[in-house]
Amino acid sequence: MGAPLETDLGKLAEDYVRLALHLHNHDPNPYIFIGDKAQQAAIKEDKRPLPALEGAFARLRGGLEAADVSGSKDDSFRRALLADRADALIARAALLQGHMPESFEAEVEALYSVSVPELPEEHFRALAVELEQIIPGSGPLPERMSAFRDRFLVPHDHVEKVVAATLKEARKRTRAHLDLPEDEGITLLMNNFGAFGAFAEYLGKGRTNVHFSTTMPFHVDRAIELATHEAYPGHHIQATLLEAEMLDKRGWREWEMLPLFGAHTIVAEGAANYGVGLSFTRAERIAYDRDVVLPMAGLTHLTPEIETYHRYVDYVERLNYARNEAARRFLYQGWSRERAIDWLVAYGLETRTIAEMRLNIIEAIRSYVITYNYGLDWVTEHIEGTDAPDTALRWQRLRALFEKPVMPLRAHWNMAPRRP
Repeated sequence: MGAPLETDLGKLAEDYVRLALHLHNHDPNPYIFIGDKAQQAAIKEDKRPLPALEGAFARLRGGLEAADVSGSKDDSFRRALLADRADALIARAALLQGHMPESFEAEVEALYSVSVPELPEEHFRALAVELEQIIPGSGPLPERMSAFRDRFLVPHDHVEKVVAATLKEARKRTRAHLDLPEDEGITLLMNNFGAFGAFAEYLGKGRTNVHFSTTMPFHVDRAIELATHEAYPGHHIQATLLEAEMLDKRGWREWEMLPLFGAHTIVAEGAANYGVGLSFTRAERIAYDRDVVLPMAGLTHLTPEIETYHRYVDYVERLNYARNEAARRFLYQGWSRERAIDWLVAYGLETRTIAEMRLNIIEAIRSYVITYNYGLDWVTEHIEGTDAPDTALRWQRLRALFEKPVMPLRAHWNMAPRRP
């Protein structure tokens, strides 16, 4: 007979962290870890085979099912979150071995515990027709759109100062609404971090390295988008508040480890995107780009066109579900790389360079792409619901979501395992 199942939640959390670190010996995607660095280093030298890790995760899952949480709502909630995380990494281990789910929908369910709508081509075509009236010039819309957007490209040697200034402004706006630790802060690094245009590497204790790509194109609208998404009030503030609540206050060690897989990422990316519009209204965003970004980038000659440019940005944001459809077709329906890029140009109305970047990200993180758009929709509904909260209440609810991430866990409240 084997050893009895571990059913103590604290010990199961420690097992989860250990196994997740082992899994990342096989997974090239980044993760956040703010736990014991000696443990992390030791595990990096102990590369266990993926089938063995799958078995260990299954045993962890069995321990969670057997755990008695009848006397505590907090324990029940914690167990559900841990079960979601375990299932997601079981599914990821299978993917890393080439064992694919039967469909894009099944992969999304296995990794993120949600169902995402499939949108027909007609949806994107209708929006593109509306955009025809906005983009100047003649000829095919994707070519006109690309030429128009690239006029708003920030010169490479101006990007860092634009980013630094926008991070400072975003921090000021966030601190006006949220009471934050005095010693929280970021370090801006202009370097490349995997396939991402930017990445917030949380270090613990309110400190984050925010990486910005030096090779990917940086258009005017990206200054606010990335500064708010990655830092204020995005991933940096999210991780700072999450650590204070889940680790420092509750002692739930599983939150030392934040992989890219599990329902928590729906909230993480959705809330980071929600913070963009919460920090800057549309009018404020246009004014900031006009009065700060364009002059700093040496693009003041484009000032008369900034409102037209933001009408274009509005449409591209409405079209971002096109990235899900590109991923669905590229990963599961046999589309070539070129065909998927053409789709993103035609129906996501991206420039070809950015479409290529998007597909690089899809190749690296697969169905994670749904966390940005579906995640934003989920968080918006969670925060705004039907009661039309004012700005102060929206900030309050965002903070609550950071501190205790209520997640879209459809499969775990009754502990039914997900199947890839």
